[in-house]
Amino acid sequence: MNVIETENLTKTYRNKLVLKNINLKVPEQSVYGLLGINGAGKSTLMKVLTGIITHYQGKLFFKGNEWDRNDLKRIGSLIEYPSLYDNLSIKDNFLIDCYEDRISSNRIEEVSNLLKIDYLNKKFKDCSLGMKQRAGIARALLKNPEFLVLDEPFNGLDPYGVNELKSILLKVKENGTSILISDHVLSDLEDISDFIGIINNAELVYQDKNVSDLEKIFFKYTQRRM
Repeated sequence: MNVIETENLTKTYRNKLVLKNINLKVPEQSVYGLLGINGAGKSTLMKVLTGIITHYQGKLFFKGNEWDRNDLKRIGSLIEYPSLYDNLSIKDNFLIDCYEDRISSNRIEEVSNLLKIDYLNKKFKDCSLGMKQRAGIARALLKNPEFLVLDEPFNGLDPYGVNELKSILLKVKENGTSILISDHVLSDLEDISDFIGIINNAELVYQDKNVSDLEKIFFKYTQRRM
């Protein structure tokens, strides 16, 4: 079964087509790498999948049923930038989410250990970019989601942090979570993705199992439409 599936998903902004007849299929317990040049439509698609954008044409399905707002309880996401309160500590930010989503506060320790966050008492505004990124991913995992959407999760991490995060995401997948990742670093997605989708000029121009030479595939399906 596919955890997420779209049927002719189409979105326009001010008469400009930003998604055109997208038929996305993300299999359960897989890592799906989403690629595309800037402005191709990746962020818009991720915002539809996570309920940020609600007006579109076509259909969206979650685990075989048409998507509705209740599915957000089973979806975690980090899109564009971690949206935590600057003047609160990381822990207090997490506690707010636990209260609002009725999550056991024990999850804070679990996700913090997983992401190696040893700065829970540090204010979010005082964290480095890499620390903020880890906190944002940990927050997305608090509800132990069945589907996780990450927009450039390796941003701000040093090479050691990138390798650690790859291992963490593979562990999350092994525990039953399906993951969609958008990133510009082809080698990072090639390392951990089971499936690849490429969006260009609002269309899903490629969707298949991961390949060994992702760069070749990427340029083949984008340069002719640039």
